Amino acid sequence: MPEAVAEYIDSQNLSKVREIQEAILNAYSLDFAKHAPEEEIMKINQVWGSIPNQLAKENKKFIYSALRPGGRAKEFEMALQWLMEAGLIYKVSLVSTPKIPLSAYADFNIFKIYLVDVGLLGAMSRLSAKTILYENELFQEFRGAITENFVAQELVHSHLPLFYWTSEGRAELDFIIEQDDRIYPLEVKSGNSSKKKSLRVYGDTYQPKLLVRISPMNLKKDGDILNCPLYLLEKLSILLS
Repeated sequence: MPEAVAEYIDSQNLSKVREIQEAILNAYSLDFAKHAPEEEIMKINQVWGSIPNQLAKENKKFIYSALRPGGRAKEFEMALQWLMEAGLIYKVSLVSTPKIPLSAYADFNIFKIYLVDVGLLGAMSRLSAKTILYENELFQEFRGAITENFVAQELVHSHLPLFYWTSEGRAELDFIIEQDDRIYPLEVKSGNSSKKKSLRVYGDTYQPKLLVRISPMNLKKDGDILNCPLYLLEKLSILLS
């Protein structure tokens, strides 16, 4: 969020940044009550409030029963649509068969949801700046969700439609994108691990010319794997070209 970034540039005071983020979240809640259809307000709040919990799972597929026991798609599809049209969430649908165009092979009933802003995800999750910066051991799993949300945010800003891919429980790629009539699988790593099991499963199955790992490590091409640093993600389209 620009105001939060500007505050940090001016003061480098993370407490003030968090106050701004919380004020933005409160403003969104007020907007739900002011602008959303009355019969959808509670459902919108349920979907919105569940996102950190949905992303905390190892399998980040959106689960309606996490909103309420017995929850179903039909009950919440309008709430999800409202949040998407408001530009507050990103929906990443499953592609089981990576063919061009990806949208023709997507299962729009199976998807993951990310927030519009990774800083707001930290604020909603009540994560302190110290936890994020100094990597508390208990934070390791959710750090992956934070990183994935950042990647989703950057890819959307690069005007790349987002999908993800799974292979019957053997592997899952966080994102799969289409550019210049080619499909690129993306695996996101929040640390410096060089493991690439899901990329290799995809590579062995479909033999693409390039596999992409996104991580904190430096820019490097190792055989058919390109490591794109998180800080260079906005240039990914150029790197792929």
